[in-house]
Amino acid sequence: MTEKKSNLGYKITIILLSLIIVWLVYDKITTGKENTALLAEIETNTLQKDSLHQELSELYFAYDGLETNNQQLNDSLTKQQEHIVELMDELKNVKANDYAKIKQLKQEVETLKKIMKSYVRQIDSLYQENQILIAENTEIKVNLNQANQINEQLNQSKDSLQQTVNVAKELVAYNTNFVALNERGKTTDRIKKAKKFQICFMVSENKVTSTGRKNVYIRITKPISGEVLRNDNSGFFNFQGQSIAYSSYREIEYDGSAQDVCLFYNLNTEDMPKGDYSVFIFVDGKQIGDKSITLK
Repeated sequence: MTEKKSNLGYKITIILLSLIIVWLVYDKITTGKENTALLAEIETNTLQKDSLHQELSELYFAYDGLETNNQQLNDSLTKQQEHIVELMDELKNVKANDYAKIKQLKQEVETLKKIMKSYVRQIDSLYQENQILIAENTEIKVNLNQANQINEQLNQSKDSLQQTVNVAKELVAYNTNFVALNERGKTTDRIKKAKKFQICFMVSENKVTSTGRKNVYIRITKPISGEVLRNDNSGFFNFQGQSIAYSSYREIEYDGSAQDVCLFYNLNTEDMPKGDYSVFIFVDGKQIGDKSITLK
């Protein structure tokens, strides 16, 4: 009886020892796997730290390469660079197993990238606006040079009045048609048959000049003498501080867009020589066009 109990105790001990050995083996395997996973995660985080440091360095130098003449924008770029330096210093002190901090820094790097893209768009927009301003300035200089050339040509004219004309005009008369009409309203090139002059032209579009009612004056001059033609409907208008004669005038309602204008002048053919007749067009105290015809 005693021998049987002894055998039973021995078996129980063997079983317990076997279970302990199995548990120890299992625990070692499990712990080894966890340690391996932990090491792998730490290694991954270490690589992420290195990658974040590289990205921050590249961002810093990318910001350094952005150029603009806008001082406010330059100040903002400098602040972003200072923030990048702060993040780089902070990253140095982050442990490889501090997953939350590494994740936070990674999100901040992505935010910095988005901010930089917005700065790039702003700088590109400023560059485009600057190019437009340069082009407009160049065009203004070209127009000014053209106006100066016209002024020089007019100053060489024998007509003393035309030497005082201010050619820096806001409006321009173009497509001018200056003809003589007979008593049936047909065009003629013979002064003895002419009963009236017809002067038609386009007033240019101008969105800058004032709109509203404007007086259009014309001065028609005779050949050789340059005498201004006048009749009962003629008068005087102010030009460069002087009162000068006009042959005919018409009031128009100017809205800033191009528009057709026609004026007529009735002739007294008893005192009308053959030769070149000229018409000069004035608006807002400035000469805006001229035209000449030859009548036999």
